[in-house]
Amino acid sequence: MPEPRRAVSLPGSNPNGDLRQRIGAFSLYYMTGQQHHAAATDESDETKVTSMTTLGDIDPGFGPGDDMRHRPEPGGRMRDSLFWELIMPEEQLGMQIYLYLSDRGKTGYNVVVWGPDEKPVALELAGGTVADDADLDNFEFEGLTVKQPELRRTAQVAFRGEKVQIEYNFEAIHDAFSYRQNPDGLPSWFAQNRLEQTGHVTGFLEVDGRRIEWDRKGHRDHSWGSRNWGVPHHWKWIVAYTESGRAVNGWIWIAKGEWGFAGYVVKDGVTIPVSHIESNAEYDPDMTQRRLDAVFVDITGGRTHLVLERFGLFQLPTNDKMATVISEAACTATIDGDAGAGQFETHWPADYLQHLVKAGA
Repeated sequence: MPEPRRAVSLPGSNPNGDLRQRIGAFSLYYMTGQQHHAAATDESDETKVTSMTTLGDIDPGFGPGDDMRHRPEPGGRMRDSLFWELIMPEEQLGMQIYLYLSDRGKTGYNVVVWGPDEKPVALELAGGTVADDADLDNFEFEGLTVKQPELRRTAQVAFRGEKVQIEYNFEAIHDAFSYRQNPDGLPSWFAQNRLEQTGHVTGFLEVDGRRIEWDRKGHRDHSWGSRNWGVPHHWKWIVAYTESGRAVNGWIWIAKGEWGFAGYVVKDGVTIPVSHIESNAEYDPDMTQRRLDAVFVDITGGRTHLVLERFGLFQLPTNDKMATVISEAACTATIDGDAGAGQFETHWPADYLQHLVKAGA
């Protein structure tokens, strides 16, 4: 295991104590933080937490239009990647929509619904080009439409395909979070910036003769910049949420011989950046992820326990020259014992993955 990042030592703060006490200490310690901090009330001398509070003093780097299409510097290249997901343990189904759009108009998507079977319930792929003036507040391509009425807050995603129909209406439960806000920052080989956001989803899924109405939690992200798939040795990307409003997002990466951590914990309406993640993953003989037991240590020293148990998995090659393999697991989840749902992604270089399987690792 790497040497863990040290949590901030806060005057008057007990890492195992009440969340509001820890937030109060944090707020007094970081008065220059760029986002909303909790504030003590005169009446009770307690910390009152608003519904969208993000701790930390690191600028996420978001501009007013950073949920829109990005353009490169002269002579450069740019690529936007957007992702929406929702995991349904009681239905034994996971759903994700992934869209990319380059500065030159090249675009494509995958829409996947998967469960316990070896093959996805539905997999729809498309690729092509769009006009130079196409943007992400009102985007249409081959049955997929994306609208963002309020950037970094709401999204309306619809898909009409051969095997699946989707309406996915997203409303954030916390401010968009950038991996730049974590102590390890966002490595340049991954993206210029990346936002992650958990929210409440309404709508429906129609697939395989079933119609499932949605009124539950889901997650989305948006990255922009060029990605060098050959740099990382491995990563784990994790999201989990409960209907009570708990949420965690994590990214554990190994690149150039170093470890890094990113993500956040949402608790009682407060978003807290992760300092590091203590994790133990279990794999099947084919090195597909089966289970994750992790502790998210946030920058106040708080510890959040996550357990993910896989019920469905699919793999999609990235088609990059490094032959990267991405595996997506739909999971049941518990966050500090509170039942919910989650997604657990792993990244492996194909040659290394095959070696692990043959070696019986």
